[in-house]
Amino acid sequence: MAEMGAGDFEPIERSSVAEQVAKKLLDLVRTKNLRPGDQLPPERELAAAMQVSRPSVREALRGLQILGVLKVRQGGGIYVSSLEASDLLGPLQLLITLNEHNVNALYESRKLIDGGIGRMAAERITPEDLTRMKNMLLVQRGLINDPIGFRVSDVEFHRVLSDATGNPFLVRVSTSLYILGMEYRRIAAENPGVLGQSFKDHELIVAALEARDPDAAEAAMVQHMTNVHLSTVNAMDITP
Repeated sequence: MAEMGAGDFEPIERSSVAEQVAKKLLDLVRTKNLRPGDQLPPERELAAAMQVSRPSVREALRGLQILGVLKVRQGGGIYVSSLEASDLLGPLQLLITLNEHNVNALYESRKLIDGGIGRMAAERITPEDLTRMKNMLLVQRGLINDPIGFRVSDVEFHRVLSDATGNPFLVRVSTSLYILGMEYRRIAAENPGVLGQSFKDHELIVAALEARDPDAAEAAMVQHMTNVHLSTVNAMDITP
């Protein structure tokens, strides 16, 4: 057997105990042994179960809270978050704040993704979801002068539309891009005519879905993203 010395190997990068604890907890979430809403055992019990120090557990839990995987509820207790995009993208929004350098890239991505969602939804949407979207239009018509109410309805409109594809990956990507643009959408929604235009766009999208016309649905979604892009740029007061 050949002899080996320390010089035969590259140094192994050791991860901290807290890192290892965090990875074990993430594995439990990934394998659904821990599900959204589940409460974690107290810090003391976790430390005993993993045979590590309480400070290491505390550091791991703090890191997972920053990532949006865990949440502390009022009254105490640490729980697995909903794991929805809004939770997980919260920290990312601090790093990817929209600016004049990346807003165009965001809406370039949305045109591509949401256009494809429109096409796919026209082929797959159920009669029940189509009825829901038509009912949403009735509600949105009365919310054109209510920015907050319209935004709430808009989130649901796009959620039902992306869900209609039956593709969970497209749903997550679309939702993530939507959330990243929300900061300036709040500002844009206050400007005259913006919500009225969005409502007209939504009408065209639903009409294309009802006609089961993939080309028209894709075109309507791309045009909607174009209009949203322009109103966002105007709210940011930059040149597209």
